[in-house]
Amino acid sequence: MTETATRTRVRPRFKSARLKLSVIPPKQALQRHSLHDQLVAKLREMILNSELRPGTALPEKMLCERFGVSRTPLREAFKVLASEGLIELRPHRTPQITLIDPDEITAVFEVMVALEQLVGLRSASLATPKEIAAIDAMHATLVALHRDGSRAAYFSMNQQIHAEIARLAGNPVLQTIWAALTAKIVRARSLANFDAKRWDESINEHEHFMALLRAGEAEGFADALSEHMRRTGSAVCTMLTALREER
Repeated sequence: MTETATRTRVRPRFKSARLKLSVIPPKQALQRHSLHDQLVAKLREMILNSELRPGTALPEKMLCERFGVSRTPLREAFKVLASEGLIELRPHRTPQITLIDPDEITAVFEVMVALEQLVGLRSASLATPKEIAAIDAMHATLVALHRDGSRAAYFSMNQQIHAEIARLAGNPVLQTIWAALTAKIVRARSLANFDAKRWDESINEHEHFMALLRAGEAEGFADALSEHMRRTGSAVCTMLTALREER
């Protein structure tokens, strides 16, 4: 038998073995990815719901025992939350929930009020009837969540609605700036939902600007969206100031 013939016979078996082995890693990767997503979502929810308060330390051993996971997926989750500004990773020290700077949040809200005006004007002018109907369906869900008192789910849907309105503005630069500033205030903004009066006011404001969007009132919608951001900012900053004085 020649050397060429030997290679021909060996090659198919070698390829087959590699194909069989390659089936295993993707399944394991999916399982790790699912665990990672669950950890990120749970920790994010605990932070946004103020179960984990600003400045709270996050000891790995305690959290690993609580969630029944090893340190690797927990540390991966920490990295994601740190990129969102929710957790501060400190060299050779225990990670902690990021402190909120009321002065910075106040400054960001001032910019967001003006930005929402532009976002609202563009999105109302450019959105198709189908796109408006999709936002309206999200709004109906928001109303139901408010009625049921589901704060965490309400806050998540609220963020989705505002993000979709920003996307419909059709300007990638505007959307990038909007997303970056929103990331800075997302946790502070969630605090406003814990004030029952402000929560009721907020859903009424949503009802108002959605009615203007359905009616095709672009300028009115932009004004209402901007005013909604101003009122939200005022409520958040008042609450943050009170928390700072308590400390």
